[in-house]
Amino acid sequence: PVDSDISLKRLLGLLTNRDVLLMSVAYVLMNYTFYLLSNWSFLYLVQERRFSVLASGWLAVAPAFAAAIGAGVGGILTGVLCKRFGNRWGFRLMPLCALPVAGLLVLVAVSVANPYLAVVALALSFGCLELTEGAFWGGAITIGRGDSMAVCGVLNTGGNLGGIIGIPIVAYLSGHGAWHMAFYIGAGSAVATAAAWLWIDAGRSLTDPHA
Repeated sequence: PVDSDISLKRLLGLLTNRDVLLMSVAYVLMNYTFYLLSNWSFLYLVQERRFSVLASGWLAVAPAFAAAIGAGVGGILTGVLCKRFGNRWGFRLMPLCALPVAGLLVLVAVSVANPYLAVVALALSFGCLELTEGAFWGGAITIGRGDSMAVCGVLNTGGNLGGIIGIPIVAYLSGHGAWHMAFYIGAGSAVATAAAWLWIDAGRSLTDPHA
């Protein structure tokens, strides 16, 4: 049976675990980009791309729809990769491949002249970003084992923190007409998240003496 009572010692062990900390920091970075694409695309299309409010409302659905597909497909592919390469690289490969592409597509979205191509790039970027959700949550459960709920709680806190940090940054930049900089930060965050996965070993659980 799994011990449901988490002691201070177990909690400190969880909070000082390298893989838990790295994954949580990576999720903070990833979620800056996530919330940028999910919460600010509509306003970007209105202010910067000069779509009408009605048109922006319809077009802003595209990134969310692509993200929903990406999350599902990413979960399936991550499972396949873990079976093929083991947990360490199985969980790493999707973030390492998808996140740099997501960052590149963010740059494309703010650089292309055609506003409809910008919408397509935003949608594809969000889809690539969400391909990694399975790696984060599957990795957290695998690392946590009996303490997986606690590890997922730490991870979720990191994700929400990414959104909280992003609000004043994007609000300030968009208010000063600096949408490009807001998206440049998003692209950089996606690439930094990918880099963090080079040091995350989701094949090593909290109970591993070498963790």
